[in-house]
Amino acid sequence: MSGGGPEVAAEVPGLAALRREAERARKDDEAFACLVSARGHVELGRRSRLATGLSLEWQTPPHAGDEDGADPSAVAATVSALRGAAQAAFARGVRGLLLLATHEAAAEFDRTPVHGDWAGLPRLQLWSARDVVATAGGQQGGAWGEPASPPQLEPREDLAASARADWHKASVGSVLAAIGAGRLYQLCLTFPVRFAPPTDPASLFAWLVSRHPVDYAAWVSLPGFELLSASPERFLSLRGRTVTLRPMKGTRGLAEAGEAAAALAMRELAASVKDRAENVMIADLARNDLGRVCVPGSVLPAALFEVERYASVAQMTSTIRGELRDGLDVWDALAAAFPPGSMTGAPKIEACRMIRELEAAPRGLYAGVLGWIEPGGDAEFSVVIRSLQSRGGEARWDIGGGIVHDSTADAEWAEAWAKFAPLRALAERPPET
Repeated sequence: MSGGGPEVAAEVPGLAALRREAERARKDDEAFACLVSARGHVELGRRSRLATGLSLEWQTPPHAGDEDGADPSAVAATVSALRGAAQAAFARGVRGLLLLATHEAAAEFDRTPVHGDWAGLPRLQLWSARDVVATAGGQQGGAWGEPASPPQLEPREDLAASARADWHKASVGSVLAAIGAGRLYQLCLTFPVRFAPPTDPASLFAWLVSRHPVDYAAWVSLPGFELLSASPERFLSLRGRTVTLRPMKGTRGLAEAGEAAAALAMRELAASVKDRAENVMIADLARNDLGRVCVPGSVLPAALFEVERYASVAQMTSTIRGELRDGLDVWDALAAAFPPGSMTGAPKIEACRMIRELEAAPRGLYAGVLGWIEPGGDAEFSVVIRSLQSRGGEARWDIGGGIVHDSTADAEWAEAWAKFAPLRALAERPPET
């Protein structure tokens, strides 16, 4: 595949039309992916689109137990399999490809320690789309519309359980000790909050998009798996030969903040030495990742320490760009940069090793990526955060944050729960009778 190909999607007026078709597909039990840029930042996100007529082109075999990753020949075989499946699909005239890569897919691209698959979810799945419709441009979240009925969520655990807080405090202590010993210098520590699968995913997605608009929202419904994502984070973009990584690291909760308090929190985040250090560690990791596949000297920071406001949080981002070397494509870029450094820590492999030690279970698609690849080779991938993934009778919304040498357990605990804000009102609402 070569970059810069033409867009191959039919135009429709806006998000309302995509919503109608997505809800129809869900009602008819049809596999689909609806990718929504709900903040109107097309230059940062992607054009909103609905892909239907999905067919599975390729996936990894099951991995039941813990493992330590792949050797270079196995990595090359995985990249070749993805490329071959994509080329065969595009040769048949498909309109685009959807990639799902779980956190555990890190073991497919390097000698990265991971748990086995979550609930049997394949680490890598590549789906082709027979039909694609796209909006004419980015629109604000209100264009999707309000939920048709109040969404409901049934927690499967006590949200205030002390055992989880105790685990988190002890784990932060372990990470700080590891940083002090020189084992690593940042680790992204996370945990799941479990629910029963939503009975009305359409209303829940409308709730998320209308109240927490982001550039990388997604509603994906596949056989045996569903994702409702309100992710604000780009992972990787390939446009022509230009590769961009945009890691997001540094958070302030804004859920209860008025305008003055929110402005103050954003200024404090922008000036925070701790958060700048946390962010630059991952930006440097991104620079190193791109250096593996880009023209020497072309990898440069396009922006550092930008602070963005969202409905419930403020986030700090940095942008790293490079020019992909001749002979390489999106699959080489994916293999070099995966998993997202913002969701592992650094150095990446050692951080993943400690994640496996501290986090008792696999992450599934959380902390992995969701990607869309065009026939011409351009691609856009988001980091799967602020997302509800459902499989096998269980749903989970994972939260966490990056631990660095001057982190405190109390502050990291508060930051993690700030990322639960999109669901808190629903999780704490009494069920309707």
